[in-house]
Amino acid sequence: APLVALRSFQGTARTTPSSADSDAVNVRQLQYFLQIAELRSFTRAANVLHIAQPALSRQIRALEDELGTALFHRFERGVTLTEAGLLLRDRAAAILRDLERLREDIAAQGNDPRGEVSLGMPPSMREMVTVPLAGEVRQRHPQVVMHLYEGISVFLNEQVRQGKIDCAVVSDLEPLAQVESEPLLTEQLYLLAPPEAGLRADQPVSLESVSQQTLILTSRPNSLRLIVENALAAAQLPLRIVIDGNSTAAMVDLVAQGIGCSVLPYCAADSGLRQGRLSAAPIEGLHVAWTMIYSRERGLSPVGTLVRDMLQEMVR
Repeated sequence: APLVALRSFQGTARTTPSSADSDAVNVRQLQYFLQIAELRSFTRAANVLHIAQPALSRQIRALEDELGTALFHRFERGVTLTEAGLLLRDRAAAILRDLERLREDIAAQGNDPRGEVSLGMPPSMREMVTVPLAGEVRQRHPQVVMHLYEGISVFLNEQVRQGKIDCAVVSDLEPLAQVESEPLLTEQLYLLAPPEAGLRADQPVSLESVSQQTLILTSRPNSLRLIVENALAAAQLPLRIVIDGNSTAAMVDLVAQGIGCSVLPYCAADSGLRQGRLSAAPIEGLHVAWTMIYSRERGLSPVGTLVRDMLQEMVR
């Protein structure tokens, strides 16, 4: 396995190595350590890693000997991380991500792109963008592995800033100072109602009409909720919410059953409209602007750039 030097681990590494390679930490040891830290059990980690528990314990003891400190508090029913273990967990995860990124960058020099990319998407885009994009990537680039995450903008923004996912599509209401951002799409917001309401795509409705409805909206701090709240507040109009939640699919189903109306981007309602389960009308002056973000420090890998370009192509 490749070797990674951890020379400044809080000054705890031994100054007198016991062997020629003792001042380097094995990458496999870091992988084993992170698995134990996640599962909080040597036994469960050994099962997941398909390694005998005594062999796993020897690897971790060797890692602790090299770093000169205990990484786990050991109990009869499991383990917890020591203070040094907590530090190593954060640093080791970053080291392994950088090594994987290096491997992918080298592999991407060939004609057949390969590697992994993690992409965060808003729930409203699932049917029209996320699923078709994943299918297209798989068909055109079978050596690329995608990790898909779905969530509200504030969550995805934080995940990108912490380096836990590579890139994400978020609302431009999010603070973007700590990330690279590229405008992706400005999407019209629609008032959704049951079919019998007779809303039509060629007959926009006013904010005043929206304020007269009992609404099923996304939960705060979801950007779609904030856009509606801010617009009605600016127009000094009331907001009547009967249900809120974090599932746009559930919201569409509730509207189709006549429980209330909702305000969502068109892409969230496309399937329900085509099936005749909903009616919809654009709301005058109400839009959501989506932005692609990624780490300012790490940038996008070649595979990440490939998926970004395919996403932009699909949105267009």
